[in-house]
Amino acid sequence: MIVLSATFNSEGKMEQTIAPRPTEMTTQEQKIVLTGIARSKGKAKAEAMVFSHRFGWAFNHVGNEDGKVLTAGWDHQGESVTGKIVVYPTVTGSTSGAVSLYFKVKQSKHGPAGLICREIFPFDISGAIASEIPAVDKLDQDPITTIKNGDIVEIDAPEVGQKATVTITRRA
Repeated sequence: MIVLSATFNSEGKMEQTIAPRPTEMTTQEQKIVLTGIARSKGKAKAEAMVFSHRFGWAFNHVGNEDGKVLTAGWDHQGESVTGKIVVYPTVTGSTSGAVSLYFKVKQSKHGPAGLICREIFPFDISGAIASEIPAVDKLDQDPITTIKNGDIVEIDAPEVGQKATVTITRRA
């Protein structure tokens, strides 16, 4: 789209200029759509937080009261998972992760908006179902390398065990 600007010169004649709108030059977006399997149903749209390593929801991995990553050496240590789509290969930890995920989402309100994994472990599936947040795995592209930190990610997981879509919006 173009914007028409008009000015008058010293002789009183109108001079016109055509220029692109500034927003058009700076807001190009790239969309990537992946398909996978819904492990917990639901819809969510939020900023991605991507972990390159196994991840766990236990109280000693992610703070119950603030959602901050606690484990030394982990990606995003000190940052909060609150309201994010958290992307990680698979789980580390034990069954306490499911209860901790539920607590973070439903009680302290410092949990994620959704989960995306290469392969979601049953602990995380049960935690996501109890928390009523979408969880997706078995995507047609590796989520760890395809999704970038800060991407806006939308999960549409209508039925457990059925096809789910993950739409990634990346600003160019």
